[in-house]
Amino acid sequence: MLISRHFLYFISLGLFWGLSPSFYKHLADIKMPASHTIFITGLGVGVAMLAIAAAKSGRWSVDWPTIRYGAICAFLMNMPFGLNLVLAGHVPPTELAIIITTAPFFNYSLALLTGWESAAPRRLLAITAGFLSTLVLILSRDGMLAGDASWWLIASLSIPLLYCAYNTYAAQAWPANADTLRVGAAESIWSGLLVIPVILLAAPFGAPDGPTFSGYWILGLAILMWIVERIAYFTLIRDKGAVYTVQATYVATPAAVAIAAIFFGGANDHWLWMSLALLMAALWLNNSGQVA
Repeated sequence: MLISRHFLYFISLGLFWGLSPSFYKHLADIKMPASHTIFITGLGVGVAMLAIAAAKSGRWSVDWPTIRYGAICAFLMNMPFGLNLVLAGHVPPTELAIIITTAPFFNYSLALLTGWESAAPRRLLAITAGFLSTLVLILSRDGMLAGDASWWLIASLSIPLLYCAYNTYAAQAWPANADTLRVGAAESIWSGLLVIPVILLAAPFGAPDGPTFSGYWILGLAILMWIVERIAYFTLIRDKGAVYTVQATYVATPAAVAIAAIFFGGANDHWLWMSLALLMAALWLNNSGQVA
């Protein structure tokens, strides 16, 4: 059934987003360059999705509008994705999880400015609560009120802003008659190709300070997970739109904080849980009731 399929995609997407901050932290711990992750997983996911599409339709071709859409999506996604991988080595995953999941509020703010959405009291309260959530998290970190700013944490605020641009373009510019497998394949392959100059200039394979060869096996697991995530994301963006899709943060946010707390600590930080409570209240306000 169509509804059951979308609900399955919705839960899968939320769980993937919940796992991501801890997964990125592990990649940072083994010194995996962000460019290597993007290159290997991008090509792996892209080729796999194109093969699945070819097996279903009997053709490997991808039309020009899909290629162009995939290239722009890849460019827009690589910026927050790459920052996410880099900052995971400097910002605790519990905190990074909360920062990233403020993206829906930036999306709604943009929708207000562009006229795509009207100003509804519940949504405005949601933006306020989301802002307070981030403010509590940042100001409660050691040394912040004394002026010893965590610039890594402040830099992480750019991630939801960049994801806002990506999600908005992905939802608004969907190519006519495009299927999700070819869209996902185009974006993923472009994502890998776009980081080749970074690899050649700054992070060549086999560098002395890079991960061991055995450390790359984890990217095989990432490819399998990201195939499911890309299919889920683009199916929901196409069929349900951005507003429905970002509600996967209902699943992602508590999962992200719980997973990160279990594996990397931080569960006893009451300020973090206060920030999470404000964020969950903001998500509920943003996605419940009648929107004027």
